[in-house]
Amino acid sequence: MDGVVMLVNEFPPLPVGGAERQAERLAIYLASRGRPVWVITRRASGLPTHETKDGVTIIRPATFGLSKLKTITFVLGTMFSLWKLRHQYKILHAHMLFGPAFAGAWMRRLLNKRILVKLGSSGETGEICTSQRTARGRWRLSLLQNWADAMVTLDDGMKQEAIAAGFTAERIHSIPNGIDLQSFTSTASQSDTKSALGLPDKTIILFVGRLVKEKSLPTLLSAFAAALSEYPNLHLEIVGDGVERESLETQATELDIRENMRFAGRQPDVRSYLHAADIFVLPSITEGISNALLEAMSAGLACLATPVGGNAEVLGQGSCGILLPTENVEAWKQALVQVGSDAALRHQLGEAARQRIQENYDFSIIGTHYETLYTDLLDGSR
Repeated sequence: MDGVVMLVNEFPPLPVGGAERQAERLAIYLASRGRPVWVITRRASGLPTHETKDGVTIIRPATFGLSKLKTITFVLGTMFSLWKLRHQYKILHAHMLFGPAFAGAWMRRLLNKRILVKLGSSGETGEICTSQRTARGRWRLSLLQNWADAMVTLDDGMKQEAIAAGFTAERIHSIPNGIDLQSFTSTASQSDTKSALGLPDKTIILFVGRLVKEKSLPTLLSAFAAALSEYPNLHLEIVGDGVERESLETQATELDIRENMRFAGRQPDVRSYLHAADIFVLPSITEGISNALLEAMSAGLACLATPVGGNAEVLGQGSCGILLPTENVEAWKQALVQVGSDAALRHQLGEAARQRIQENYDFSIIGTHYETLYTDLLDGSR
C-alpha cells in the first residue's frame, strides 16, 4: 500500500484540539490497515525527534527562534523531512491551512506527489477567515488554490466557504470527522463511574471542550442556575481549560452554583466522565464537527447542542438529540429540566445517538472514505 504523510502543526501527546485528534485517529486507523504512515509535526520539549507509536512514525523537525522565525524553520524542516522520505510515500495529507500545508504544497510540486488539505474549522475563527486577514495568509491560500489536489470539508457550510475563497468545487470533498465507536463502550456500570466521581445520586450534565468565547458557556451556566430551582438534583461537570476559565468561575460564584458544579480542568482521558454523565451539552455559537459531540454520542449520552456547524447534521436534524437556539438561556433551562428529570427520554436519545454514530461516523466508515479518496487521487480520477 502507498505511504501517507500527515502534516499537522501539533500532535498528541500535546494538549490539542479536535482537528489534531482527528489526524491522530486517522493515522492510527490507516496504520492498522497496513498502510505506512508518518506524521510530521512541531518539535516540543521533552518529546523525541522520532518515535513510532500505534504503528505511526512521528517526526518532529528541529526549529529555532521565536514567532515567525520558528515557523519558517519548521516549514523548512518539514520540507527536508519530506525530501528524505520521498521514495516511501505518494500522498501528503495536510490538516488545516497553515504552515505544514504550505510546506506540503511546495513538495508536492517538487516531488510529483498528491496533496489533500483538510479544513478543521470555519467561520470567523476558522482557517480561511484567519488566513484572509494577513498578506502571508492570503498568499498561502492562493498557493493552495492552485496546487492542492483535493480539499476535505466537514459540512456543506464549510464547503461553501471554501468555494467563496476561490477553491474549485470539483476538488472539494465532504468527509465528516470520525470516531472509534468501540473505544467509548464502557464495561463498568454507570453507578460505579458516578461513585468514582463522588456523585453517586446526581443527574450529571457534562461539557467537554475548550473554555473559550465561541463555546458560549455563560449561557450554559445561567441556564443551569435557573434549572436548579426546578430540578435541584442536577450537577454540572465542566471538563477542559482555556482563557475564559477565570471569568466563568466568577460567574458561577455570582450565580451561587459552585456547590452544584465542578471545573474539572483538562483531562487526558474523558471517558470516565462520559460514562458517568447523563446529559452532554454543547452550547457553542460556532463549530466544525465536534469531536466531543461524537464521543458523547458514542458513549450513548442524551445530547443537547446548538444547530451550528455540523451539529444539526450529526444529530440527525434533532432525531437523536435536542437542538437548541444559541445564547437562549430560557430554552436551555427548559431542556435541562425536561431531559434531566426524564430518565426514559435520556435513554431513548442516547440509544438513537449511538446508533447514528455506528451507521454514519464510525472510523470503519470514515477511514474507508479517505482510502477511496487517496486511491482516486493516485489514479487521476479526481
